[in-house]
Amino acid sequence: MGDSQLHRYAQVRRVSYRVTALFQRDFARAFVILLSLLCLGQVAHARSYDEVIDSGYIEIAVYNDFPPYSFKQDGQPAGIDIEVGKLIARELGVEPRWFWFNADETLDDDLRNAVWKGHYLNRRIADLMMRVPYDPEYKRMMDGYGQLKNEMVVMFGPYHRERWWIARDTEQTGEVRNLANFMYMPIAVEIDTLPDFFLSSALRGRLRDQIEHYPGIPAALDDLVKGKVAAVVGTRSQLLWGLRGESFDLSADGLEAIGHSAWDIGLAVRHNFRQLGYAVGDAVTSLIQSGELARVFEQYQLHYETPAAYQ
Repeated sequence: MGDSQLHRYAQVRRVSYRVTALFQRDFARAFVILLSLLCLGQVAHARSYDEVIDSGYIEIAVYNDFPPYSFKQDGQPAGIDIEVGKLIARELGVEPRWFWFNADETLDDDLRNAVWKGHYLNRRIADLMMRVPYDPEYKRMMDGYGQLKNEMVVMFGPYHRERWWIARDTEQTGEVRNLANFMYMPIAVEIDTLPDFFLSSALRGRLRDQIEHYPGIPAALDDLVKGKVAAVVGTRSQLLWGLRGESFDLSADGLEAIGHSAWDIGLAVRHNFRQLGYAVGDAVTSLIQSGELARVFEQYQLHYETPAAYQ
């Protein structure tokens, strides 16, 4: 190798060393920054009872655009769960802050995104989650490996009891109280819900061609008012709220065979924050016994039913 070749080779080596050193330095710096941000995110959003009290606020997870439970009215948080969350925060002596999130495909996904791991885009979680079905069977469900599906969360504190109801347009259905009418006239449901699966199999599948699927109950109720469907099946609170001021027949008639026709609604915290759960559970018990939760429902012109655990 000549002198000129040796010189060029040495230059290339020096440049290579510099590039490698810069890459290693910047990569290490970026890794440290990312790790720090992740650690800060965990500290800021996965908090114990003492941290909640010391901070002066509690972050509460509520569903986006889900009237009458949680929604925004004139830009301000509103709904049953918002009012209940405010009362819980008052009982703890802290300020409520809202962690809005969108419903995912399953409740398991919602629990993961809201209170124990966080969405993959930001990994943020709340201190407390509202509107969690309080179902001992669901809490004990196992995955394919024989492990608890939701061992990372604690579900507790039922604060009201919900039911499936039907809103009927009696000008179309007449006085018939069973489901036979809906072999011949359209009935609306929210897609991929328990009423959807129930009606699809009811009467040996004879209703299937008359089922109209909607992304949510509000859109279905709009079509009921317009006369495009003869009935809507949904939760009692959603039907009462969506049809306030309208003259439709609302009842559970015809849904006697549906599984879990009524269920308690409660709360959830991350599994290692049980002390926070105990404090919130005590607050809910106090609010039920004082009648304050019932007054929240009266405020929204809805029916309050005490959870089975307190009956």
